[in-house]
Amino acid sequence: MKKNVIKLTAAIAIICGIYTSCSNDDNVSYVQKKEDVTLSIAEGDVQTYIDENFVIDSQTKATAYVTYEWFVDNQSVSKTTALDYVFTQGGIYDVKLIVNQNGVNFEYNYKVEAIYRPIDAPTAGATAYITKVLDYLPSIGQFTNRLPAYAAGDTQEIMNQKVLASIGNNKRSMITLGGYGGYVVVGFDHTIQNIAGKRDFRVLGNAFYGTLNGAEGNSCEPGIIMVAYDKNKNGKPDQDEWFEIEGSAHKDPTAELWYNRALTAGNDVNLYRDYQITFTRPSVEPKTAAEKTKYIHWQDNKGNSGYKVKNNFHSQPYYPQWHTSDQLTFKGTRLPENGIDESGKGTYFVLYKFIYGYADNETNLKDESGIDIDWAINSKGQKVKLPGVDFIKIYTGVNQENGWLGENSTEITSVEDLHILGVDIATR
Repeated sequence: MKKNVIKLTAAIAIICGIYTSCSNDDNVSYVQKKEDVTLSIAEGDVQTYIDENFVIDSQTKATAYVTYEWFVDNQSVSKTTALDYVFTQGGIYDVKLIVNQNGVNFEYNYKVEAIYRPIDAPTAGATAYITKVLDYLPSIGQFTNRLPAYAAGDTQEIMNQKVLASIGNNKRSMITLGGYGGYVVVGFDHTIQNIAGKRDFRVLGNAFYGTLNGAEGNSCEPGIIMVAYDKNKNGKPDQDEWFEIEGSAHKDPTAELWYNRALTAGNDVNLYRDYQITFTRPSVEPKTAAEKTKYIHWQDNKGNSGYKVKNNFHSQPYYPQWHTSDQLTFKGTRLPENGIDESGKGTYFVLYKFIYGYADNETNLKDESGIDIDWAINSKGQKVKLPGVDFIKIYTGVNQENGWLGENSTEITSVEDLHILGVDIATR
């Protein structure tokens, strides 16, 4: 009989714990419902400012056996009644609260858009052009070490200054970024404003083309554009401040007018957002024709490898000579291969134009060379509402050899603020 009493007592205790807590305290005995949780901000779509505290408080009728857990993009960030969180990057975040009472969960959901506070217009006297070069590292290419020219002993800082002398302050000379991944990072004496409905800046290159096979093409060597807003005002682009401009092929490569021709030609027409390629410095410069075909070895993370060829037109080293490491690795988005041998004999290569959104892809005076800051996306592919940009990075977006023409290599002559210049181009 004693055993039965113990079992009955235990059963009552369990039932009481789940349903009533067997207490005279109403707060303990209350079985909670979802509507009993009161939130300081109603569920749904919410906006908050980046780098500022975002707070949601919660209250419940019951307190006993109740737990709380807050999640941001499915990552647990707090187990308190109130969420106090700081979003450091622009974008849309899934925020969720789970309130649990004795194994029964109630869920509350938000879509939180983190945005930047508005900025003031540039002060009088701001220049529309590049005023600083923060970094420059071209990839392997026939113009590397020539545009601009490398001299023995040149350091990274000297090369940066040579780039500034070429394309800064509206000089409009030319630099090369070499093959895939080669880049330049530039800055300005002001923040280029993001004006709603307008294109905000333009990257100038040397693209030109005509109409062929229902598409525009000839010499279009697209560079991917990245932008950074100096939110902490430390005068440099921090890693969490970079966002990529979403061009036409980012959205849908199959919409490019030359896509099917490239596919038929055997081009790799995929867009890779996680591309990586590594080049190895050659031990000696090639002398024979056979050595030139196996000049600089490369390998990517898609199972491909090969050699960059040294042509007969440019005899200088193609590996950036001031880069001290014997390996050169670039990471980023890789665009579809846009070069097609239209002759079928290796004599006539056409580099086709993407619809919009890239450097050295459109002629400089056409509207499609203009870039809207609102095209910036984060690593999740979401639009980011930047108030403006302080720094711009351009890197070669295609990894392709085009016979005697050589590698796809983005060339840059300038970057300009369209608003200061008074150029009004509507966005897409």
